[in-house]
Amino acid sequence: MMLIKRIITGVVLLAGLSACAPSTVPFTNFTVFTEELRRDLEGAGIALDKVQFYNDKPITIKREGVNPNDINVSSEGKISIQNGKSVQTINVRPFTPGVVLGTGAGTMNVSWDDTQQDERGMRFNLNGNQYYISTTEDAKIDYKGYLFDVQSGIGSRLFVSKDILNQINRKNETLKGRRVGGQ
Repeated sequence: MMLIKRIITGVVLLAGLSACAPSTVPFTNFTVFTEELRRDLEGAGIALDKVQFYNDKPITIKREGVNPNDINVSSEGKISIQNGKSVQTINVRPFTPGVVLGTGAGTMNVSWDDTQQDERGMRFNLNGNQYYISTTEDAKIDYKGYLFDVQSGIGSRLFVSKDILNQINRKNETLKGRRVGGQ
């Protein structure tokens, strides 16, 4: 009986530890993209569309709809749908590379679409000092002109590679003070 309890305890302990296993993405290679970093990059003359961005959480968005070509209206006004509804799901894995398509004060539109068909991207808004994915209060997002339900990814932030920090020339100097009388 005691042996069974130890085995069960061991299995539960191993399951608990494996649930806490680290992500396969090395966070040490990335840093959160902040408003301060944005100002530093812009001040150094580095265009944001030349910076590689990443998301820190999986993002899954989904929409259901009907293809307009599948809708028929009879002479009596009865609507029929031939092939039923369609479901479109878009997944963005954590730390997928993305590019900025547009910026504004406190906003950035980032695209992960490798087909180059995304003209607007997903919107990220400044909240505090970091950029978070922008959703409506009922967890929806405008993407490619359609309204999608956000299945996962609320709270996703923008990250950049730490290599970008090496491109910023920071100049620090300590002033010794200035006295009355010139020197």
